[in-house]
Amino acid sequence: MQEKNPFFNKLKIYKNTFDKITSNNGKDWVLAFIWIIILQLISSILEYEYLDIGKSYIFHMEESVYKELLISAIFVIFIWYCICSFIFMHRKQFITLALYGSVCIYLAITHDLTFNLLLHNLNPFEIGIDGFGFYMISQLILKFIIIYLFIKILISIKNKKLMN
Repeated sequence: MQEKNPFFNKLKIYKNTFDKITSNNGKDWVLAFIWIIILQLISSILEYEYLDIGKSYIFHMEESVYKELLISAIFVIFIWYCICSFIFMHRKQFITLALYGSVCIYLAITHDLTFNLLLHNLNPFEIGIDGFGFYMISQLILKFIIIYLFIKILISIKNKKLMN
């Protein structure tokens, strides 16, 4: 039975497209997991930029040769992975490239080499409320998407068990 309201039809099309991009319609739990990590990195960057408490979780390393070697190794691996992804053109490699790129952006903005802020922010039910504004709205949207992706992970694991 077809919905007669065009708004609901469009909403259903958007949901199906979102499901295909984020979890391959509940079939690929790794894809959903990668998207959760990417969204958590974005959420951590927002917390770092908009809340002062976000800066307290970060352990700042002093400028040293070790820090420079670590950053250059990450950069070289990123460039190598970009070239391999473009040469072989695999879809999953592009998603992993997006994950790797967002980790590099996270490190460049927050300087959090220990990932303490990210580990603090992994709880999808924790929202640092600092008044009603851009930060709270964006965090709520990101947290709802992350919870939805957790549900998709559980569905895909259940589907894999049923197929075996």
